[in-house]
Amino acid sequence: MLRRAVCTAVLSSVLVVATVTSGTAADDGPPVTFPASPKGLKAPVSLPKDLDPVPMYQPQSACQPGETAGLKKLRDLVITTYGVGRSGSTARSCTEGTSEHSDGRAWDWMVAVRTTKEKAAAADFLAWLTRDGGRNARRLGVMYVIYNQKIWGAYRASDGWRPSYDHVDHVHVSFSWNGARGTTSFWTGKVQPTDFGPCAVFSGQPAQTRSTANPNPCRAAVSLPKRSAHPTSALGSKVASVRTGQGLVGASTTGVFDAETRTQVYAWQKTHDLPLTGTLDQATWVSLAPDQVASDATSGMTKDEARAYGLAHYSGTTLRRGSAGRSVLVLQKAIGRGLRYRTGYFGTSLESAVRSAQAKIGRPQTGTWTRDDWAAVNR
Repeated sequence: MLRRAVCTAVLSSVLVVATVTSGTAADDGPPVTFPASPKGLKAPVSLPKDLDPVPMYQPQSACQPGETAGLKKLRDLVITTYGVGRSGSTARSCTEGTSEHSDGRAWDWMVAVRTTKEKAAAADFLAWLTRDGGRNARRLGVMYVIYNQKIWGAYRASDGWRPSYDHVDHVHVSFSWNGARGTTSFWTGKVQPTDFGPCAVFSGQPAQTRSTANPNPCRAAVSLPKRSAHPTSALGSKVASVRTGQGLVGASTTGVFDAETRTQVYAWQKTHDLPLTGTLDQATWVSLAPDQVASDATSGMTKDEARAYGLAHYSGTTLRRGSAGRSVLVLQKAIGRGLRYRTGYFGTSLESAVRSAQAKIGRPQTGTWTRDDWAAVNR
């Protein structure tokens, strides 16, 4: 995407997201004239007969900018093969709205429409990538591409090229997680299972970062049971509350969410049983500043009332590591967790606390909380 002032970048991101998932179904024609026999990329391995799955639309959900393995491989091969243009931005902050640049899955190849050789190279690459229903896009794990105000998505290949926004001086390439990690058949010679990428615990909040493949679909994110008076912020943010957060996690109070701040936020999250997002998300804020909570699903409940409420409402739910939501927040209050640990997330620390609580009520120390535990804690 074009590098510009943050406000314009956010607007561009919003418009691009809108066209990624919606827009006119009819093929609007390619962004530039495509050659009949395009020059393509040569795979470094023998390709299998089977094709990789069609890349699903996986929007950016985690804040983990950087250059992933597959991105770097494709970038280098494209520049070497076509010999024109240059590599644009890949690693960015997380302040531009939804953008795969923010999780290391997007690359900008700077080839301008107004420059004949660059436009021709872009035409070769895009024609080769999207031909035959996107066969080569599937091999590479390319999710979608944008050029000269047109977008093509592998997950909507039958719709062809649709109207988009801007991108007249570069080709934007967004990858699936398989493509970003470089595990597709184009690089490995083997078709791999779908990598579902990072998963968000709470709806509307950043996902937990991860560096390894995720072979399992993400569970549905749950509503936040507790909200802070502070807004969620991430790498690159300059909102006023960043300085407050920096002071609370022990980072330099620069007012800019920088790499040091991110490191310190991770450290706090690891020691306070929180989703590892590396952001000042709502769960982290209610742990950092429990006296500055805007809403709390257990507000006004005593410990005994939380126990009774849990028995009445959550007896049919087994709570375990990875669980989240109001039920977990009620459990945290019912067993007497400290304010900084009442976030609605069931992590390793809560698992240990559950075992201790089970020991006190004469229950097997499983680390999971069931109907029988609710019954026993209410006796």
